[in-house]
Amino acid sequence: MIGAHYPREWVQYYEGRDYAATDPVHRAAFIQSTPYRWHDIAGLSKAERRLLDEAKEAGLPGGLSIPVHQADGSVVLFNLSGPLHSVNDAIKSRIACLISTQFHCELHRLSPISRCRASRLLTPCQIVCLTWVARGKTSAEIAKILGRSHYTVDYHIGKAMQALNMCSRTAAAVYASVQGIIKP
Repeated sequence: MIGAHYPREWVQYYEGRDYAATDPVHRAAFIQSTPYRWHDIAGLSKAERRLLDEAKEAGLPGGLSIPVHQADGSVVLFNLSGPLHSVNDAIKSRIACLISTQFHCELHRLSPISRCRASRLLTPCQIVCLTWVARGKTSAEIAKILGRSHYTVDYHIGKAMQALNMCSRTAAAVYASVQGIIKP
């Protein structure tokens, strides 16, 4: 996917020539683990050099790419383009490093977890309690439904929050629902 801030003509030209297959920016993403500037990519072939030269002519004089490597081996690549003086700025490069770390953390946090791992994260009691939380019940109401004390319900909800690394019962219920752990 090409960022929407690129000139439309360039995007059409790029896609029409199937440049994704020979783009050195994409190639570098599988090698680099930190943000990199396009003009720092080494070992360019003639076709790759031509692509970068054509990008400059199309209004993309420089760029900074932020690769985010996933556990399955895939790479999410964020490309930022602008004038060379902006791309070469040391402070902006450090900010890009921080952004890449944040992207990675958020993508990891939002990635679906496997069914097998999900079933090991929570006990059956925690799943039942979170399901009732997702349905809008208070601890007292859940306790009455389950025939347990509200202290026991709070304990299971607290342990579920801890297991899911969530700071509120609502966040834990939403996360568990999104991950398919519970079916509200």
